Amino acid sequence: MDRHSPIIALEYVSATLMYAQHLGIELKDIQRAAAVDLSNLSVRQEPFSLAEVLRLAQACIALTKIPHYGLANGNYIGLSCHGMASLTAMHRATYAEYLETSCRLCNLLFPPLTMHYFETKQHVGLRIYECLSLAPCTQYFMEWIMANFYNVFHFLLGAEYKPEYIAFPYQRPGYHSDYQRYLQCAVYFDVEHAEFAVDKQLAQKPLPLADARIANTAAEHFYDAFPSDEQEILRQVRELLAQNIEAQLTLEEVAEQLELTTRTLRRRLRKAGTTYLDIVDELRREAAISQLLYSNRPIVDVAASLNFCDTASFSKAFKRWTGKAPRVFRSTQSNTTHSGSAKNPFN
Repeated sequence: MDRHSPIIALEYVSATLMYAQHLGIELKDIQRAAAVDLSNLSVRQEPFSLAEVLRLAQACIALTKIPHYGLANGNYIGLSCHGMASLTAMHRATYAEYLETSCRLCNLLFPPLTMHYFETKQHVGLRIYECLSLAPCTQYFMEWIMANFYNVFHFLLGAEYKPEYIAFPYQRPGYHSDYQRYLQCAVYFDVEHAEFAVDKQLAQKPLPLADARIANTAAEHFYDAFPSDEQEILRQVRELLAQNIEAQLTLEEVAEQLELTTRTLRRRLRKAGTTYLDIVDELRREAAISQLLYSNRPIVDVAASLNFCDTASFSKAFKRWTGKAPRVFRSTQSNTTHSGSAKNPFN
């Protein structure tokens, strides 16, 4: 799986375009600006690649001239966008179960990201990790996701409640006041991972739509549409490694968590067209690029967080990945990560 693989469901492509079209921008203009064929969108069966969706997002931001397009679009999208996944999650017994189910299903629906459900003494929530870097549209996707979860939160629990906080893994943008306008709760920036957190006691409140029969029937239909065992194993390995990128789990540790022998895991990854070392290399690349673009961490700290023994070995790997030294990459790519003219560092 890479940014040129057809992995993004058509529903999410349509959702990306929806607000721009609502504002009167025609599909042909988005197609021209993004250099992505949308002529057969209504009948197309094949998913889009992440590279195509990134170009579409950039085109929508540029054509609408709305820097906070992700917030506006996420606020505009209806609850049915996620199809059977929505029915499966929203008919769970409690909001905590809704979040846990949403994380599990979103990991299948949108492979570039992995969502992890977490609990603390005071909070439950979800944490988002990038398996494939969303640069230069990380802000768009995080805004879209959080605005969507915020609206579902109010739909399920009531407008009188608020999430405890929503956190974003990049520096506070110049239009940060729009975050408070759309997300009326505590909002934090420049954290390691995106988080959506709610009060733990509130999350145990029974949901008005709770219906186990509907949830289970929807789940059956949802899973029927999903891929081979090899692709599922690949997703699970990427998810585990993304959540533990700094710890860098060994092949043996990953196999143990998946309750497989090391030999079986190697064989199944080979059948999926990759290896454990290839996946580790890809994830380190994505994490390095995201940290350089969206944080102020010194390069030496970025290298250490990804288990490189020194900055020299990190720089060598980074040049292999991108053709540029880390410092040069950061200086040329920063300040362009959320504008219509932003360059995609992966093209």
